[in-house]
Amino acid sequence: MKRFDHLTTRERRQSLQHVIELAPDPETISLFAYGSLIWRPCFEVQSRNKAILHGYRRDLCVYTVEARGTPGNPGLGLGLRVDSGFCEGVLLLLPEDGRSEALTSIWEREMLTAVYQPKWVSVEVESKITTALTFVVDEFHPQCAGNLSEETQAVMIRSAVGELGSCRDYLVNTIDALRSAKIQDGLLERLLRRVNNKTIE
Repeated sequence: MKRFDHLTTRERRQSLQHVIELAPDPETISLFAYGSLIWRPCFEVQSRNKAILHGYRRDLCVYTVEARGTPGNPGLGLGLRVDSGFCEGVLLLLPEDGRSEALTSIWEREMLTAVYQPKWVSVEVESKITTALTFVVDEFHPQCAGNLSEETQAVMIRSAVGELGSCRDYLVNTIDALRSAKIQDGLLERLLRRVNNKTIE
């Protein structure tokens, strides 16, 4: 597997500008985090709240050939995919001071390639609806792994290591962060048990 094309600085800047132009309230921006942004945010978080996003699910469906894998041994990262169910995550409020820098950091991290599409979504927080920014997978991008079996996911996660560490650690850290937010993702936890049990296949 080859490395995936990176967006240029100009493309990234244009993407960010377009999304901010569509913001309901550019002065108050929250991010719906569903994976590593929960436990490794790239900005100073002002507040954290458990949130529910309907119409999507969390899935290990993004090939990672740099951060948590290599072209020869790719790992998997999380993405949001359209679904009839819902995804529980954490709503992170961006700082008022330094909001522009925070957004730039988020774009440099999440928009390295074009596999994610930034999108404004409605999330539920304590029975109230609010608008948040999140990143949804482009199902047609070559970096989208599509529908992999649990066995295939486990094999890839177990062996992949990249610039930021092992893919298994990425999964463990995400599960731990979700638990800390009082969120239990049964599918991820079952997958980790499979990753840890080499004889299950």
